[in-house]
Amino acid sequence: MSQHITLYKVCDTYANIFIGLRIERNTPEMHLVKSCKGRIWSPEAKLWLLPYTKEAWHEIKSKLPNISVCHQVEEVRIEPIALHGSKNYTKKVPSMAGTIVEFSQAHEEALLRMREELIVRRYQMNTQRNYLSCFREYLAYYPDCQAADLNKEDIRSFLLHKIENDHISEATQNALINAIKFFYEHVEKRERFVIYDLRPRKPKKLPGFLSKDEVARIIRSIKNEKHQLIIKLIYSAGLRLGEIIRLRRNDINEANNCILIRCGKGKKDRIVTLSAKIKEDLRSYIDKYRPRYYLIEGQDGGPYSPRSVQNIFTDALVRACITTHATVHTLRHSYATHLILDGTDIRIVQELLGHNSLKTTEIYTHITDKLRKNIKSPLDSLDI
Repeated sequence: MSQHITLYKVCDTYANIFIGLRIERNTPEMHLVKSCKGRIWSPEAKLWLLPYTKEAWHEIKSKLPNISVCHQVEEVRIEPIALHGSKNYTKKVPSMAGTIVEFSQAHEEALLRMREELIVRRYQMNTQRNYLSCFREYLAYYPDCQAADLNKEDIRSFLLHKIENDHISEATQNALINAIKFFYEHVEKRERFVIYDLRPRKPKKLPGFLSKDEVARIIRSIKNEKHQLIIKLIYSAGLRLGEIIRLRRNDINEANNCILIRCGKGKKDRIVTLSAKIKEDLRSYIDKYRPRYYLIEGQDGGPYSPRSVQNIFTDALVRACITTHATVHTLRHSYATHLILDGTDIRIVQELLGHNSLKTTEIYTHITDKLRKNIKSPLDSLDI
């Protein structure tokens, strides 16, 4: 990392996230950062802030090629950056696209009410950030209007603009609708806010998965004991990324061969099987690393970084020479697919994965049925 720069992850009280840069004054690096798109100065934190986006990071990297990524970045919390002056002050904040937009006091109050409702309802921090970010984008499109006065046609116009001008994905469109719907139903307390016809058609995608041989090659390619245990646990129990980093040491019940997954998706607890092959690895890891609270802890004793888990898996893919597109979540898909191929009842797989509906689990049978039938292409029977 450049000797003149310290990197931070900055969160404000509205759950906005920024890349924070502390830079020595009158250095070449300071002038380069000041030329970045969407940069803001925080007098409170004495940091330059940029949108927490890939685009912003790529711009920093292009202008400061010697800067490096820290897996354990210090977090700094700040109050929202506002330009106070008159009663109807405006606040400058970065949008999804990285541009700076101005917020009125009415919009700030709407955001504050939404944030408080999200907190009261105990939504996960990532969900809070996503909802607030999406709703902020919606408000920025109507700077002179009260959120309560906007109607379905206004929402439709906003979505059309985002699709045609910003070329948003289907997932982003759904995220925007979810945030807007939350505000009108739970903050404004409207009986029912029906905007389902504004959702994109749901694509019928089959989940990608790895073969057992590929999973074995990934695990064997990891030499670090702690890193290997992380990947083994995710695959052996079908864990989500958030579940592995929230797993506590006391959640492992070796005597009954089970793992308690607390507060999974939908805030549901569930019990999964503890693999017999992983018990010895667990004992060795605990003796060596002595985790106190979380099973997998970071350097400061807190929960392990999600980005670090992703980096472990990405590096293992390269070392194992696997070119198939895969993410950490692919291990969960592989776990479910392999269970069904091995003859496990689909309802048991549903419980192990923590799915509300059997229909969600049935997507794996579309894959396994085709693999079991071993259907041959008609080309195979041609004499060519």
